[in-house]
Amino acid sequence: MNKKIIICGGGTAGHIYPAIAIIEQLSEQFKNIDISYIGTEKGMEASLIPSLGIKFVTIKSSGLVQKSGLIKKIKSYVLFIINVISGLSESLKIIKRIRPDFILGMGGYVCAPAFLASILLRKKFYIHEQNYIPGRLNLVFARYAKKIFISFKETEKYFKKKSKKIVFTGNPVRKIVREFSSNDKNYQKYNLSPGVFTVTAFGGSLGADSINKSFIGLADIMKDNKNIQFLLISGRRFYSGLVGSRNGTGTDSYKNLGIIPYEDKMQDVYNISDLIISRSGANTVAEIAVSQIPAILIPFPAAINNHQYYNAKFLADNKKAIILKDSETNEHVLEKILKDMISDNFKLYNELKNKKGENIFLNSHKIIADVLIGDLFG
Repeated sequence: MNKKIIICGGGTAGHIYPAIAIIEQLSEQFKNIDISYIGTEKGMEASLIPSLGIKFVTIKSSGLVQKSGLIKKIKSYVLFIINVISGLSESLKIIKRIRPDFILGMGGYVCAPAFLASILLRKKFYIHEQNYIPGRLNLVFARYAKKIFISFKETEKYFKKKSKKIVFTGNPVRKIVREFSSNDKNYQKYNLSPGVFTVTAFGGSLGADSINKSFIGLADIMKDNKNIQFLLISGRRFYSGLVGSRNGTGTDSYKNLGIIPYEDKMQDVYNISDLIISRSGANTVAEIAVSQIPAILIPFPAAINNHQYYNAKFLADNKKAIILKDSETNEHVLEKILKDMISDNFKLYNELKNKKGENIFLNSHKIIADVLIGDLFG
């Protein structure tokens, strides 16, 4: 009889891509495991997970969003309670029907109802924390978890008195990204010139307005420099506004800049990028660490507990990145940093590029899979 696993997690790529890396490893290593996935209809998981051939089921779930104003706060709390109750009811039915050997939670609000159902049905569940500073949901449910997988060694201190459950694994990265350099460099895909030093910017799966504006300004300042070109992944919500604001001339108005709304094949981006400017979500940090591409990281200032700063600090401490505050980011600051990097025959840039950072994410997928399988068949 096949063993059965439920994985849950959703919302953004930061929760889903690590889950995909684990699914890849489990599916490749063990053929007698049935994997199901609990997500939401609106999250990115709804399109990414079914494409893998994984059984995908949805539940209702939402976070407790802080609102200003009494009426809005009440509505937020009511919606949260309704969705928790509904999600719990749906999770109980799903777990009873599938009868998994255990549940693995990869983060996001969808995990709360699944964890509650697991506790009520006395099913083992595991937690994976991607960020340096754990989310509130994982801290609440840590006491009930079988094991807690963490991406940074220092994260253990936040799970007080849970040291026996902690397994340091790093943050799993998808196979196609781990092997990004095995493909041909496809500059033409982004209307860029082969072999030219390429600076790429993106603001996470949703995009970041401040990064977009600063980066376009940087490309404009350096438009006469034929030795540098720029690629911006703007986020779908910003794309039409950015392209439309160029006096109707489109992306061709800057010969050194390509703009795309979104890219689900980030391995193609990493393969042509010499320098990355981005937010510092846990998944982004893990992929940059694996790719070993130098970076300028601009942590999202409104991230809970400023966790993106601490994610970025890992790469900065390993001399693979420079951290820049969002409030200090503009085209002139980026220009100065970039010129400092490439001056004196790329001296500073090469120091970052040639530094071998601590690559703690390269085998994360396998470490987690081995622990799960060991508990499953041990």
